[in-house]
Amino acid sequence: MNTGINVAAHLPQQDGSISLPGLQAPLAIHRDQHGIAHVEASNEHDAWFGMGYTCAQDRLWQMEWYRRRGTGRWAEVAGKPGLPADRLFRRFRLDDASRADVAELTAETLAMFEAYAAGVNAYVDSGQPLPPEYGLTGTPWERWEPWQSILVFKVRHAIMGKRLSKIARLEILARTSPETYALLEGIEPAGTNVILPPAGATSYARATSAEEARALAAALDTLAVSEGGSNSWAVHGSRTTTGKPVLCNDSHRPLDVPNVYWQAHVTCPEFNVAGAAFPGFPAFPHFGFNGDLGWNITHGQADYQDLWLEAFDPADPTRYRTEDGWAQAEVTRAEIRVKDGPAEPVTLVRTRHGDVVHGDPASGRAIAVRYTATDRPNRQWETLRPMLLAKTVPELHETQRGWEEPVNAILSADAAGNIGFLYRGRIPVRSSRAGSEFPVPGWTGELTWQGDVPFEQLPQSINPSEGFLGTANQRPTDADEPYLAHEFATPGRSTRIAELLQGDAVFTPQEIAEHQADTTSVRARGWAQFLATQGPFEGDAERARSLLAAWSGDLAAGSAAALLYACARVSLVEAVFRLILGEEAWAYIFSGENDNAPQHLSRWMYYLGERLPGSAATPDGRPWGEVLPAALAAAWARATELGGSEPAAWRWGEVHRTSAQHSLAAALPDLAAELNPPSVGVGGDSDTLQVAGYSSAPGTTFALTNLSVYRQVVDFAADEPATWIIPGGASGIPGSRHYADQLEAWRAHQRVPVHHAPERMRAAAATTLTLQPTDE
Repeated sequence: MNTGINVAAHLPQQDGSISLPGLQAPLAIHRDQHGIAHVEASNEHDAWFGMGYTCAQDRLWQMEWYRRRGTGRWAEVAGKPGLPADRLFRRFRLDDASRADVAELTAETLAMFEAYAAGVNAYVDSGQPLPPEYGLTGTPWERWEPWQSILVFKVRHAIMGKRLSKIARLEILARTSPETYALLEGIEPAGTNVILPPAGATSYARATSAEEARALAAALDTLAVSEGGSNSWAVHGSRTTTGKPVLCNDSHRPLDVPNVYWQAHVTCPEFNVAGAAFPGFPAFPHFGFNGDLGWNITHGQADYQDLWLEAFDPADPTRYRTEDGWAQAEVTRAEIRVKDGPAEPVTLVRTRHGDVVHGDPASGRAIAVRYTATDRPNRQWETLRPMLLAKTVPELHETQRGWEEPVNAILSADAAGNIGFLYRGRIPVRSSRAGSEFPVPGWTGELTWQGDVPFEQLPQSINPSEGFLGTANQRPTDADEPYLAHEFATPGRSTRIAELLQGDAVFTPQEIAEHQADTTSVRARGWAQFLATQGPFEGDAERARSLLAAWSGDLAAGSAAALLYACARVSLVEAVFRLILGEEAWAYIFSGENDNAPQHLSRWMYYLGERLPGSAATPDGRPWGEVLPAALAAAWARATELGGSEPAAWRWGEVHRTSAQHSLAAALPDLAAELNPPSVGVGGDSDTLQVAGYSSAPGTTFALTNLSVYRQVVDFAADEPATWIIPGGASGIPGSRHYADQLEAWRAHQRVPVHHAPERMRAAAATTLTLQPTDE
């Protein structure tokens, strides 16, 4: 039995001096009171070396986890439970794609990745302690290589895109009917929020007809194969009391342990940049501030993954059908080593369309994917250094011409007063829209990629007349060309940003930043207003209706109505959609086979709320007066079960809590209490700016599934322009004092200073470690 973790034995040296080969000059690593690393180098090579070294100090096991997941080797650590993910990632061949990318790097960019890897390896070579997870699992250390930095970036994004959404749509269609699918997709109305123009809206609804769905279902016959968000806004100086712009963001993802983003500050004569980095990856492609310019991203929700259903020859599953007859697939056989068990064979198959990632060719059917991160060498890494050197918003936009994957909405602001939005990334031009919602038949030749959308045609704006820009994963524009995607995030958060920022009002920087803590849901407010027009009912149903009808829609942590609303939302999802979908489709959505399937249910529920004003019945024609009483009574009972018998004592934040799990907590349950960080309660839900999503499955405990993992504010009028916070800590060493020391400040919507200016960085240093060069 495990007896505990000796934390002190695994903490890296952070004061004094260490001599290392590979450095060109002395290098200082300052750490502030939160343990956040500030690397001060006298040349660019050493800056990247120092970033790699400090990341190894803080997050080496997390880097190990990422690279083993990306190479399909997690079962070597976790045993048989790691096999399903290993099989999937082997099929993606992210390791092959990462090596291909490195082979295409220019000398300057390769030097950056090599110096970073050298810093990582120097940490271990110098005899500094490995994180405790290595000893707990018996995992050997393997040297870090430059291609693995690209791998850990790709592995964080391979699960994004439209792959799972398209498969979920197909599975739902197969379990319902074309008419039912068309009914559900037709719920989305026109008039949803877009990025450009700010506070603009779509002019028409996009839906699939029953005829289209029927044709698709007939073409595909049968099939047995089993995504993140963020907020960002930039306010121009014409709308602020200081006359200077303010840039805010919070990135939404599941809460990893350690946190997915690592705060870092790297300065040298060439640049001085602080921001959120991926552990194991140099530079700051998502969030950064260089003194003159700040930038952040939200997920663009673009469609850059197409899927083909391939028909394989039952007599020879290495052959697949095309419009010209059988073609030979590329087949590679390998094995996955499994801790405490025999190795598992894995067969990798590639067709003309791409790698088979779902299904088994031996069964006769499988799905191949073409994906911009793997279909050819990516050159986007050449944008990393130029963006650090950009001084203005227009300069930043120009540096992003080569960005490929994932597609992001990048917002920025500069000291000259500009604010900007750019939809960056590679989006294929297709021969048809056939694959926009589903996998398409691979044997017809009807869907091919014919180049990419030109950079100039991607949505972008600098200094719009409205004086602000806001992104929350919504549709970029109302235009239908170029094709960007069939679906985008529901517009609750983006609508709320527009509500708060549109018009002629002038705001203080503090007011602009405080919107990160906003817990008002436009959707909840709409339901409250609708319930005020219904009833009266009887008993618990009327008690629930009355409480919600008098509510503002603010899901504050201390709100009783917020808890009731969450329970009502879950019960209404079931009351409305279970009957429409039928038991087979309903069970599939919550089966865990496809993480994206429940998001379709949430999307339909959101747009159902859009249609509430004047609505008399559910989408399938049942009067609301027949549906609401039982659903509200069930919600009241569930809220009582969770919050107690006295409604005045209900508190949303006491139920709605973080539940971060270390990657080894399940495998080492005796140590789970030491491996997992503390839990805190928060307000909000998936529709509020303070994002705090939860499962909509019946019986949900409302534990957080998606939340803000990095908040950054840049106020160009402030003495300390940049501030940041994460729901965890800089260190990935369980039990260290910086493992979760930012969590409470994050919960309270406080931020800590970046200490960007070199003199501030040095003055704020709680520790300083000097790395001295030594002869090789």
